[in-house]
Formats: sequence, structure tokens, C-alpha cells
Amino acid sequence: MEATRAALLAVARKRFAREGFSRTDLAQIAGDARVTTGAIYHHFSSKKGLFQAVAEQLESEIVAAAASVDERNPWRRLRVGFEKLIDFCAAADVQRITFIEAPQVIGPEEWRKIELRYAFGAVRGVLEALRDAGTIKPYPTDLVARILLALLHETSAEVARSKGDPVVRAQIADLVARVFDSLAVP
Repeated sequence: MEATRAALLAVARKRFAREGFSRTDLAQIAGDARVTTGAIYHHFSSKKGLFQAVAEQLESEIVAAAASVDERNPWRRLRVGFEKLIDFCAAADVQRITFIEAPQVIGPEEWRKIELRYAFGAVRGVLEALRDAGTIKPYPTDLVARILLALLHETSAEVARSKGDPVVRAQIADLVARVFDSLAVP
């Protein structure tokens, strides 16, 4: 059962990334995964349910990528993790599924709840700890978290658009460093 679910998620991720939600057909996903459409409905209530599971899996991977940074200092870990996430989130599947289609397909309110459980929630928690420790200025945590996630969204999209151009990537790194520097308590 778990192998079938994993296969469906992997195939659906590829299809949703390549074709988008509206152009992806459940019969194609079932065929690619070598199962029946009934198997999809057994694991997921609908096409939207399958899409949401794929989007949540991506959100989980984003949080895991940030958490994988090997840095003891929490402020430095956030900065290094953010740079790592820019490149991770520049991937075509993350861009299309998580940043473009998820808010539309799942709905903005429901997608916000999902983000609170994953990326937004993780960033907010780190920022609260840094603010409480006096590492960053006492701006409203939710505001800073939203700004940083918007920055992640736009910088990763620019890396994707530029096809990883090293000049563009260096400019982004400089801009991000300046944003983080502006948050730090001198």
C-alpha cells in the first residue's frame, strides 16, 4: 500500500510539474504508476487531494532541506539555509506546484494553513527564537516571515528564469545578504 502511494506521488509530481493541474489526467497518472484510477481514489479522495498531497510533500522537502544545514549558530543557520533554499526552490516542480498552482488549486486560505504547518511555520519559529535572543530587531515576526518567504519565492523564480546564471545568482546572494544584515541587531 505504501509503495503504491509513493509511486502515485512520484508520478503525479512529474505530471503536475510538467503539465499543470488542469491538464493532468488521473488516467495518465494511473497508467504511468501501473495502477488503476481506483487505486488513486483509494489513497486520495480526488485529483485535488492528490495534488495537495504532492504539494505538502514538496513543502516537507523544503523544510527538510533547510533543516539539513550543518551550522551551530542559529542566525548563521538561517542565512545559510535560506541560500540553500533559493537553489532548491528554483527547481521546476517546486516553482510550478508550490509557488504557482497550489494557492490556486487548493485555495489561498487552505494553502496558508498548509504553509503554517511547513515553511512559514518553521521560519516564524526560528525568527521568534532569534528575536527573543536579541539577535534580530524586534519587528513583528509574522511580517518578517512573510517578507522572507516572498523574497525566497521571487529570488528562486529569478534563478529559475535565468537558468542558474552565475551573475544573477551572485546578485541575488548580495541582495539577500543585505536584507538579512538589515534584520540583525548591530
